[in-house]
Amino acid sequence: MKTILLLLNVFITHAALSQKVIQLYNGIPKGSENWTWNEQVSTRNMFNTEVIYNVTQPTITAYLPPKEAANGTAVIVAPGGAFHTLSINSEGVDVARWLNSKGVAAFVLKYRVARSFTDDPVAELMAKMGDFKKLDEENAPIIPLATADGLAAVKYVRDHAVEMNINPEKIGFMGFSAGGTLTMSVVYTATDENRPNFVAPVYAYEPAILGSTVPSVKTPIFVAVAGDDQLNMMPFSINIYRKWYDAKQPAELHIYEKGGHGFGMHKQGLPTDTWYERLGDWMKMQGLMTPPPPPANPFQRIPTPNDTLQSVRQLADKRVVFSIYAPEAHAVTVSGDFPDGYPGLALSKDYNGVWSVTTKAALTPNIYTYDFQVDGIRTFDPKNPDFKESNNGVFNLYEIKGPENDFQSLKDVPHGKVEKVLYTSTALNGITRRLHVYLPPDYDQISKKSKLPVLYLLHGGGENDASWTTSGRANLILDNLYAEGKLKSMIVVMPAGHTPVKAIAMGAGPEQDPFCQDFLTDILPLIEKTYPVSTQREDRAIAGLSMGGIQTLNIALWHPEKFGYVYPMSTGYFPNSIQEITEKYTAVMKNPAINQFKNFTIGMGKDDGLAFNNNKAMMALFDKNGMRYQYRETSGSHSFLVWRENLAWFAPQLFR
Repeated sequence: MKTILLLLNVFITHAALSQKVIQLYNGIPKGSENWTWNEQVSTRNMFNTEVIYNVTQPTITAYLPPKEAANGTAVIVAPGGAFHTLSINSEGVDVARWLNSKGVAAFVLKYRVARSFTDDPVAELMAKMGDFKKLDEENAPIIPLATADGLAAVKYVRDHAVEMNINPEKIGFMGFSAGGTLTMSVVYTATDENRPNFVAPVYAYEPAILGSTVPSVKTPIFVAVAGDDQLNMMPFSINIYRKWYDAKQPAELHIYEKGGHGFGMHKQGLPTDTWYERLGDWMKMQGLMTPPPPPANPFQRIPTPNDTLQSVRQLADKRVVFSIYAPEAHAVTVSGDFPDGYPGLALSKDYNGVWSVTTKAALTPNIYTYDFQVDGIRTFDPKNPDFKESNNGVFNLYEIKGPENDFQSLKDVPHGKVEKVLYTSTALNGITRRLHVYLPPDYDQISKKSKLPVLYLLHGGGENDASWTTSGRANLILDNLYAEGKLKSMIVVMPAGHTPVKAIAMGAGPEQDPFCQDFLTDILPLIEKTYPVSTQREDRAIAGLSMGGIQTLNIALWHPEKFGYVYPMSTGYFPNSIQEITEKYTAVMKNPAINQFKNFTIGMGKDDGLAFNNNKAMMALFDKNGMRYQYRETSGSHSFLVWRENLAWFAPQLFR
């Protein structure tokens, strides 16, 4: 029957595909002249999925990739549903979208099915599934009509191939369950004008197939089924494969141990979750997924799902979804300082090549670090410009806004400025080093008439001199404190704690740490020469976290005359260092100048599994030597989630 395009004009642009609904017949199709019911959609059923039923006007919905991405191949997709319903998403639309992501034009077929008499067609169907013989008898007059719909779909696509950027010799037909039965009925009963060039029956029901003659022309077949199929479709898939194999046709069979019937595009945590990737491999081997030639315009880029991807987003229940586009990857994880972020969460891949995972726990307002591991390689999120710089590279940052996060968020307040300063370190054999300096919002005015106090703020192991202004948000925290009138104007110096001489030095005393030598010999004089800072003890403060906390102690306790404020965070001497201090440095610990600090506070997160015990032993050593200090314990572990709050707490207490 002549097919025409009725101008329903349902055009939708979504990512890289456009959709068009095409009616396959002009008027009432032959065989259903007396059908008076109308097509319906069911969403409330035992399968909890959208199904189409009572189809009377067969259509194909075209999912066309952008012209520059099209590789010339097309596939008609027939959903399953025992010729009573159509599982339109998992076995239709989702398949089409995956094919689109590979440059393949897809056409989701709505073919005629048996009539349902209630608004719950799934329940009606399931009541019949116990008697396949009776079900086959009921479906017998329907299958020829559905087959005619499938043949009409092939003919339409071939007749209009050129206008849709399709090669008329690369038109395939695939289907699931009853759609697989339809696939084989189409290829067995077709003529040259409506025969598909390749087919892919997935868990097809063989007894109801019309015809049985394998085409004489080359017609590759891809067959897939699960061994635990509840409807026992595996023997039928083997029979179909064997018939094709015996006819010396290109044939490939995939039998999955588990997956059940109707796995479609569902995710079950099983190998069937990626069966379509095996279909893609097969299509590439058959020359059906050849990439299109590069565009003539070198600045023209082929659209991908990455174009509109939001890599981090928070759900209504406060959980967070992480996503990354990596279509060729085999395994992706994400880790960070969010709940359950260590050792990391495994992402699952969808049919568009987008990997995603949802956190188990809700995330409260804060700033979190994360990074992806793609096939074992740490990968920066290209969709997120916010990052933390460290000695180990860059890590992404994600901010969840809220009242709890207000103290460290970017706000419309006067801002200070951060300078990057290069200097020559004489203590480190003349190498060039870098440090960061934060100048307060009123620096230009106050520096002309006053000497400013200075805070030396040290980072932890693996970090660098930019960590406090990226992950630490130190400049924003200080800006907000200034705006609230809580802070005395000060300069903040953030040096690089690692050196090429010794990466991490955690021993006792400044002589064992090249950084401490650099600090005392070069950094202090540089700052006091370059900036209008006070050189009085009461106008100097030093604070550091983890490794920087040890460096803070090694500098301040061995040179207490230089500092009025000392704040080590999440740190503690290791047992061998405590023993060394006990044996060699008791005089240092008993120096009366230590107890003249205006404020000596030790900060610790109560869940810090790295430093808590060392800190406890260190404080016992301090107590034994009569050192006066304060201890502040907060919630949290060993991360900037704790240290940003620490800075916001202790900075207002400085230089009062």
